[in-house]
Amino acid sequence: MNCRLSVYLLICFTCADAFAQDKTVVDYENEVKPFFAKYCNGCHGGDDLEAGVRTDHSGIEDVFINDRKNWLKVFEMMRFKAMPPEEAEQPTDNERDLITIWLDQKLNSVDCDKVRNPGAVTIRRLNRLEYNNTIRDLFGIRFRPADDFPSDDVGEGFDNIADVLTLSPLLMEKYLNAAEQVAEQVVYAPNEENQAENAIELEQFKINRSGSLVDGVLRFSSNGDATASYEVPFDGKYKLLVLVGADQAGSELAKMVYQIDQRTQQLFSVSARTDRPREYEFAMQLSAGKHAVRIGFVNDYYNPKATEPRQRDRNLNFFGVKIVGPEVVPQEALTKLQRDILAVKVPRGAEATAAASRILTPLISRAFRRSIDATHVNAYANLVNVVMGEDESFARGMQVALSSILVSPRFLFRVEGNRNSKDAVREIDSYELASRLSYFLWSSMPDDRLLSLAFSGELIKPRVLEAEIERMLIDPKAFGLVEGFATQWLNLRNLDEVTPAPKFDFTDSLRQSMKTETMMFFEDVMRRNRSIIDFLDGRFTFVNEELAKHYGLPNVIGPEFRLVSLTSTPRFGVLTHASVLTLTSQPNRTSPVMRGKWIMENILGTRPPDPPENVPEIDEKKAESGETSFRKQLEIHRENAVCASCHNHMDPLGFGFENYDAIGRFRIKDGQFDVDSSGILPTGESFQGTEQLVGILSKREREFSRALTARMLTFALGRGLEYYDRCAIDRIIVELERDGFRFHSLVKQIVFSDPFLKRRIDGEE
Repeated sequence: MNCRLSVYLLICFTCADAFAQDKTVVDYENEVKPFFAKYCNGCHGGDDLEAGVRTDHSGIEDVFINDRKNWLKVFEMMRFKAMPPEEAEQPTDNERDLITIWLDQKLNSVDCDKVRNPGAVTIRRLNRLEYNNTIRDLFGIRFRPADDFPSDDVGEGFDNIADVLTLSPLLMEKYLNAAEQVAEQVVYAPNEENQAENAIELEQFKINRSGSLVDGVLRFSSNGDATASYEVPFDGKYKLLVLVGADQAGSELAKMVYQIDQRTQQLFSVSARTDRPREYEFAMQLSAGKHAVRIGFVNDYYNPKATEPRQRDRNLNFFGVKIVGPEVVPQEALTKLQRDILAVKVPRGAEATAAASRILTPLISRAFRRSIDATHVNAYANLVNVVMGEDESFARGMQVALSSILVSPRFLFRVEGNRNSKDAVREIDSYELASRLSYFLWSSMPDDRLLSLAFSGELIKPRVLEAEIERMLIDPKAFGLVEGFATQWLNLRNLDEVTPAPKFDFTDSLRQSMKTETMMFFEDVMRRNRSIIDFLDGRFTFVNEELAKHYGLPNVIGPEFRLVSLTSTPRFGVLTHASVLTLTSQPNRTSPVMRGKWIMENILGTRPPDPPENVPEIDEKKAESGETSFRKQLEIHRENAVCASCHNHMDPLGFGFENYDAIGRFRIKDGQFDVDSSGILPTGESFQGTEQLVGILSKREREFSRALTARMLTFALGRGLEYYDRCAIDRIIVELERDGFRFHSLVKQIVFSDPFLKRRIDGEE
């Protein structure tokens, strides 16, 4: 008998509404034990156990403590009628409901009136989004060094989960490079001529034709060029310094080409030889920002018959490239930090250390996101004096100190210690609260106001904390919640990997418009404090001309996005956004299965088990032949009882959106067949078309709000949820419903929850 058990694990918060209020007393000896004997022990009893699950254990209730993971699988398989297997005798619906209630009570019940377990979060580093935003807000610069970092691992559906945010040697190297780059941008360190001098590392150059980097020298043995990107902080006159030498041969000197961005390329004869390279200087006017710097070799020569061996081959070798400038920096273009550093005119020694301490103290406190004692500050200030002892400037010393700060674990990681507490649970301190709050809502560091309130102790006061949440949600930096949470909750990041078939004429600009619409929709719900139910049935959206044409909406002209009404259109909430409909489709057709699964997971919070092994998939060639409708083929596929256990839940939800093609355009025909978007849900509810299905889903307010709460709480905490978090979620849902399911209420209740405001001391369960 095939008693295969899915390897899938789901912590069942979102199913709680189905059973949480059910106080049915299920007797183990008289009801559960006979059920297992009749339907389960054949595969899960005796010496040969399927999937390692035993149901004939004499002390069955004790097993839940040590084997909860496997029993959660059993629970899910029972809920989806995936067990017992199709060829075995099947329990009645009443029997199945009874055993499911019992399993839920044993697995997920927790006495919320006793001491609460808020869980614990592993020490975690900043992810790429958080790093970029923190650099932006710490220094006020538009520089995104983390874009060059390796991709963050994803756990629990998010890339801010502490347990998967590892630190590889490659990432550590990237941190070191980023710290130096940031320090060069933030601290203006001019030379004796009062101009900054920064090298473009030869390793940064991308070789376009021929050429190779050998022993730190960029060598061209034939015509070729290389390009690197360089960012200058100010508008002004700069100099390009190129240290170059040539293997001279033939009747003319080697010629070098250089080009800035798309400007006319410049040719220059190089008289210096490779064994005695020379620095050549070129003047140029640059605006603040990134520029492409191109260098190359253009007059290759090779004559193997030349009498003198050194005259046989002409090559060009680059030993270094620098950008110097600008000649003049307007004071108004400098940040306060830059002005403070340049204003310091001190000798080496104690005075330099004191000046560095004065400037670094507030900066270190903000970078480490808490108050810092003088010992820590002096450690970095002393670095400045050390650097100055090597005949470097005060500003250069500050660059080194700043680089050191940016590779400190106190900057790179969010650390919450145990404080040597004797209690099993402790409240997080005000600085930890400020960081939790800012990285939740902004994906960035606390601002000066939050840190000030943390320092004074005011932040932990409920009225102050509530006011800060409101302030933060309307701050422009709250777009961090859109980028960090919304794009992952709704799987928008996966849209970049979708490639619809050529027949759809899908463009990258349309892809971007789709993503922008959904992100602006989420942002509008957040900023206007709309009901979260608008995610399901909102009759508005944001479109530009391209997306409006895609939707068939009239009178939208231009590339700018604007708010439009969807009244009298077949569009509702995010469920009919082209982004969602496209990423839940196959390249060449719609997929009711993918769309139904997406709704179950992201809207209803219930992930179906993985498909059984050895089940044939839909024949794609037959699906494209047009001989029969795809819906009919899927219905045939569902005749397999093993498939039906999950498809009966997913497919009807997906069928409700069949009026939208593989890239989200509305249609009434699928080839030669009329689109049938009707369906019957496992609850017995039937619908005719998208509007009726959306109406059914939008009435499941508690189910959806529980699913969204679980996802947002996971993101806010940076850890996966545990069964004891159910208490917090139950309380959040009660308050959320009381406030009309408003978005701000959801955020506030998460922040005021025990898992957010407290932490378990490591080692306690």
